[in-house]
Amino acid sequence: MELRKCINRSIIGLIGSIIIILSEFFSWFSDSSLMEIYISTMSVAIADAFLFIFPLMSGVICLIASILMIYKIELKIKSIIIFFVGLGFLIIFFIDYIRIIISYLGYLPNAGIGLYLAVVGFLLILINIINVLMTIEKRTDGN
Repeated sequence: MELRKCINRSIIGLIGSIIIILSEFFSWFSDSSLMEIYISTMSVAIADAFLFIFPLMSGVICLIASILMIYKIELKIKSIIIFFVGLGFLIIFFIDYIRIIISYLGYLPNAGIGLYLAVVGFLLILINIINVLMTIEKRTDGN
């Protein structure tokens, strides 16, 4: 029963992490996905190329935190810290990538499905963090 309750709470973070990982392979502001942009940029400017795998890294980090929380509920505070690290990568990506798009084009073009998936995944993970922090575990030692 304890495992079922834990899985029900953590499924939102698990889904959000998977959605962020999937957003890497869908188009954002152009007709190419971030993985395609990463591969094409890798041959030109290696330092700039790693920015495009930040959503993938963020999704994997948040997925690890979700699995850790499902595996052992006692590690929920450590999992929340890991979630914040993963979301930090995604926020850095959002700020830097949108700044690059605006400085390059002068405006923000129509967004593709990848941006919407990343935002939905980000919001689901935030909801999961709030949900986990709001739940109060009952003490089992009798006091």
